[in-house]
Amino acid sequence: MRFDRNKFILAVRWAVAVLIVGAVAGHFARLLARSELWENPFTVRPLWILGTVAGYGLAFAIWGAFWARLLRGRRARVPSWPIARAYFVSQLGKYVPGKALAIVLRALLIRPAGVPFQIAAITAVYETLTVMASGSLLAGGLLPLVEIGSPDHHWRNLGLLALVGIPLLPGIFNRLAPRAARLFMSSDAPPTPRLGFGDLILGLVQTAIGWCFLGFSLLMLLRAFGEWRFSLVSCTVFVACSYVAGFFTLPAPGGLGIREVLLQQLLAGGLGESWGEVRGEALAVLVALSLRFWWTVTEVGLAGLVYLLPQGTRRP
Repeated sequence: MRFDRNKFILAVRWAVAVLIVGAVAGHFARLLARSELWENPFTVRPLWILGTVAGYGLAFAIWGAFWARLLRGRRARVPSWPIARAYFVSQLGKYVPGKALAIVLRALLIRPAGVPFQIAAITAVYETLTVMASGSLLAGGLLPLVEIGSPDHHWRNLGLLALVGIPLLPGIFNRLAPRAARLFMSSDAPPTPRLGFGDLILGLVQTAIGWCFLGFSLLMLLRAFGEWRFSLVSCTVFVACSYVAGFFTLPAPGGLGIREVLLQQLLAGGLGESWGEVRGEALAVLVALSLRFWWTVTEVGLAGLVYLLPQGTRRP
């Protein structure tokens, strides 16, 4: 029987993903199983959930607009609706271990609109790296303003920024891009597009605004549970740290498990002071899991909306 390396790697990724999710599920289950926790159940105010959903949707709309600007900067003239369709539908691909499927889906979905596969793929990679870099940079800059946390978080965030920021520099990225593109293109494909510092600076600013909306999304969810201790700044820092860490845990689909654990740990200290240690830890778990649920619902809803509705014909 012939050894299939690709199938083996895929099986390992799925196995690691299952182990991560299982370990996190067990950890959360132990925190939620305490009998004294449910003597006084938490109350949820549903109207605040609308802010959670809206904040997440707006964040990704801003990030998608950055990808649209990258495409048009590469002389890819394409209507706004196919860009939105490709961007939001491709987000579902990140739930496959490895996360590369999201890039491939985006490039395939935008190709009927006349965008070459290599341009779509390279700009999608650059958009993703820019989002992660701006999240690390924003968290690193705002972390000193957040009372809750330890000095270890500063060093962790600087490490994340270096990990994302170094490949993001145009001089390095433009060398790596052709090599990465060979995985998706034929040997006779035209040269890959080059990206400049203007794309980087404007992208960092634009995507940082998106992170603020993600922080707003978490803030609204905390309000739904009746928690008023945290500010928009602290919520943005917590979301950015947990999201970026989850992104770089490649076997975890959509950062599932890693993101929730880190967010729960970041929230637990402040919630413990407001609600007591036991209820604070449990509420942190409920917030982390609820945030994942509502963000996933928003992703699926937006993907279904842009995929099923008729495509517009207006050109940029």
